[in-house]
Amino acid sequence: MKVLLTALVALAFAFAAPALAAPPPNDNRADAQLLPSFPASTHGTTVDATVERLDPQVSKCGRVDATVWYRIDAAPDGTIVATVQASGPLAPVVRIYRRNPSNISEVSCGTAKAGGKVVTSVAAVRGAGYLILVGRRSGAPSGEFDLRADLVLPPDNDERGQAALVGRLPATRRGTTLGATSDDYSHCRMSGAGVWYRFRGPATGRAIVQLAVGRRNGVVAAFHRVRGDVGEIGCEETNGHGSAVLGFATKPGDVYLLLVGDRVGSSPGEFTLTIRGGEAPEQLPGRALPSGGTRGSVDGLTDVNDIWSVRLGQGRTYRISFSSAPCARARLRRGNSTLRSFDCRGYTTFTPGPDGGGRYAVEVEAPPNTHRENYRLQVVAAGADDLGVGIELTAGSTRRGRLSPRSVDVVDLYHFDVTRPSEARLRLVRGAGRSFALVLLTDSGTRLASGETGVRRRLARGRYVIAVEAPPGTSSGVYRLTLHLRSLTSTSVLVSGTSSTEVAPGTTVSISCAISPATSGGRIELEIDRFDTLTGWEFQRLMRVPVGATVSWRPPAAGRWRVRARFLGTRESAPSRSGYAYVLVAKPLR
Repeated sequence: MKVLLTALVALAFAFAAPALAAPPPNDNRADAQLLPSFPASTHGTTVDATVERLDPQVSKCGRVDATVWYRIDAAPDGTIVATVQASGPLAPVVRIYRRNPSNISEVSCGTAKAGGKVVTSVAAVRGAGYLILVGRRSGAPSGEFDLRADLVLPPDNDERGQAALVGRLPATRRGTTLGATSDDYSHCRMSGAGVWYRFRGPATGRAIVQLAVGRRNGVVAAFHRVRGDVGEIGCEETNGHGSAVLGFATKPGDVYLLLVGDRVGSSPGEFTLTIRGGEAPEQLPGRALPSGGTRGSVDGLTDVNDIWSVRLGQGRTYRISFSSAPCARARLRRGNSTLRSFDCRGYTTFTPGPDGGGRYAVEVEAPPNTHRENYRLQVVAAGADDLGVGIELTAGSTRRGRLSPRSVDVVDLYHFDVTRPSEARLRLVRGAGRSFALVLLTDSGTRLASGETGVRRRLARGRYVIAVEAPPGTSSGVYRLTLHLRSLTSTSVLVSGTSSTEVAPGTTVSISCAISPATSGGRIELEIDRFDTLTGWEFQRLMRVPVGATVSWRPPAAGRWRVRARFLGTRESAPSRSGYAYVLVAKPLR
């Protein structure tokens, strides 16, 4: 009876427990499914697949869960390309391992989004064994997939010495990096394997190379071959749209090489390569610059420079203004010499010297491989407010002016004289949104101060220059500039005719102040402090009196007192502050 009861309980548990789903037959590495020949195709799933304790987890393609295995025994020469197309929610991860006598080593990997395709490849070693792992991204759902393994032989243009000839330009070539072997090139994050093309430099002296790889990431690199020596010109990675453009100067008829490959971590695949001649760089002397200046554009790929010719007179000063967006470069040239240069924007004056005068050129250049760069350039003769120390500005006066930074008028100059040490206050009023600013300089060109709305500075005797300026290319507008000068002063204070005195309690003392140089009018502020033996000096009282007045004051208590005077200034005289005068209020010691 007991035996029967035990059997019934076991049977009940058997019916109550859910059936455990079986993992795929190739769930473990030891049971990897054989791919016997090429091409090979199979359907698989990661549903209910597990991860063995000793399965590799560290990989540049991230972690993987729910893995199944495939194997290739005794691989032939060529490149093994494994393509996995996921279906449904599966976000596949694919890794290829080489089987070694005592371990396995990862040689390639790839991953894709849910329902995506992964292409991985490895240049096979004849007779070696390989394992292909297919899994899902960690935390993502499992699903089914189709696996195809192909054997691809290297393309005909796999080696530099077998570079495919591209004849008459423009030309477009379609190719693939599948099966390409290593070229040991790693610039622009290239994986090292690629295919080669060659062409002769176009008559324009410039080549434009465009690479399109679709959803992959590719790299194109350019080289110049001269008498068997090959020098790198540069390289470019594809952008987020799978395209790259590389432009470079060429010598007509010289041989140029292109290497097309995949970026590290990207799958090999097909691409489209287009080569065409770019616009020839302009040469000296260039086109005549219109009297009102010019607006134009340059392009780092198709129109790399503009050259404008100007005639400048010996000993005559000219204003040169340049602005661009986003950022072109400009150079004032005479022959091969650069006399002035600008990056993005700038302003300068230029005066041809005794050996100068005649034809000059302004060259506008786009940085390499940039897109359209708009610019504005003007060269005009300087006016009175642009030269030397500019126009006189007298104290107490206001000047009205206008700047046109989008044109050539970006700086106005003024000067004023200081006959004795003074405090200068400069005020600039300009319209909203205007980027005008003040710069205060000596007449020898030393910068002293600057500000957007004003400057306040103590100045010694001399001549000073004010520049009202704005960045080239910004908004135009009017402004008002006002100058106030006040003589520097010094203030002194005495108590009963001395700087330190001792009096008996209840004694009244006199406080007198002197301003130098003497000034008429104005007021003085007297601050009186008392000394506390525990906390130090503490404020007691503040009085304001006219300049020249003498104040009678009786200390309210025994102890130590001090007085300091501050001249508040007038329209002609600057404020100043005195030192302290001290009073000791105490009974005489017996």
